Amino acid sequence: MTDSNLLNRARGVLNLYRGASGGERQAARGALVRLLSTHGLTFRDLEPGLPPTRDPDDLEGWRPAHGWLAALGTDGQDDALLRLVDAEDLSVPERRQVLEALSVPALVASRAAGWLDADPELTEELLVQAGAALTPEDIVQDARPIAQAVQLRALQGAWLLARPERQIRAESEVHAEFLAGLLDGLGARRARIEVQGAQGAGEGAPRFVVLARLSAGELSRFRTAAAQHGPRLEGELRRAARQLGRELGGMGS
Repeated sequence: MTDSNLLNRARGVLNLYRGASGGERQAARGALVRLLSTHGLTFRDLEPGLPPTRDPDDLEGWRPAHGWLAALGTDGQDDALLRLVDAEDLSVPERRQVLEALSVPALVASRAAGWLDADPELTEELLVQAGAALTPEDIVQDARPIAQAVQLRALQGAWLLARPERQIRAESEVHAEFLAGLLDGLGARRARIEVQGAQGAGEGAPRFVVLARLSAGELSRFRTAAAQHGPRLEGELRRAARQLGRELGGMGS
């Protein structure tokens, strides 16, 4: 086992080399190379993200991701992947290399518990199910860190799984508008009205349906609100009709 005092001394010389310039940098370079060579150390012994070499020139342009990418396919792959999925500076080819070694469903399963705060209607099972449907092509072109891109898409997929599209029948077009507005007020997204059935002569009256993606809890809250406020609709319509008549009548006098 390498002596901790020796490692600390080598790290001090490395930091001196990094911060120095001119003759001082050259002197620090020589001292660093001698120290590493004498004791059989490499830069990686000093910092896990550095290359396993002794040539200071190898540090120029070196990124920690280089070391982690080099560990893919080795015994150190699992630890490297943990770091790579959060790396912010991977190129598209590097992202593809990571995704070839990464199990996206396993990543989602390992982090799902920490992602649930984004939506109280979600469960870990839904997130894992959504993660299993993701492919590398869904992630590789995203500029965000891989884990962040996976999180976003898994949450989007789980949102859809938690909220199947519901068809809510309305008694009339006005009633459909009321129900759609009620859904808007409850925070439902993309509620829309669909007219079903032929509207030609002899084809019967059209049927109005409100379509919205709702979880079981959201559907229950909607039904409670509709039952509570629905009876007010007719009264409000009568009052609005009377008021409209007064306004129009006043314009003609």
